Amino acid sequence: MPYRFLPDVALADVAFEASSSSLNGLFEESAKALTAVMVDPSSVVPRVKRTLEITSEDLDRLLYDFLTELIVVKDTDSLLFTEFTAAVDQKASALRCSLAGEPIDRLRHRLRNDAKAVTMHLFGVRRSGRLWKATVVLDI
Repeated sequence: MPYRFLPDVALADVAFEASSSSLNGLFEESAKALTAVMVDPSSVVPRVKRTLEITSEDLDRLLYDFLTELIVVKDTDSLLFTEFTAAVDQKASALRCSLAGEPIDRLRHRLRNDAKAVTMHLFGVRRSGRLWKATVVLDI
């Protein structure tokens, strides 16, 4: 599994570590982990497509802003996504990501936790050997 939950980090939060051999994959796996915190991904059908474009000051902030935007879209548009195709420009700290998902259906979706925010606690993106890794703590 390209992400794992970290149960001993915080009691009122959910933490995960995502990893991938590519930076694009790291952003995709982080988004999948966020989705898995909120809903059983197998219950979401990719019917609606969206594209997000984000520019930030550095790579850490880019991932933070991306995950935050997914939470904002969930809260404002009632959309959950399960498919992510990310293109990260590391030099420009820019991201373009295609998303596929659908509106929240409380009768059909197996909802889990309501992620409210990405926190800065332990947050970071790093290179570890051949892998890119990110640690994320979510306020739920």
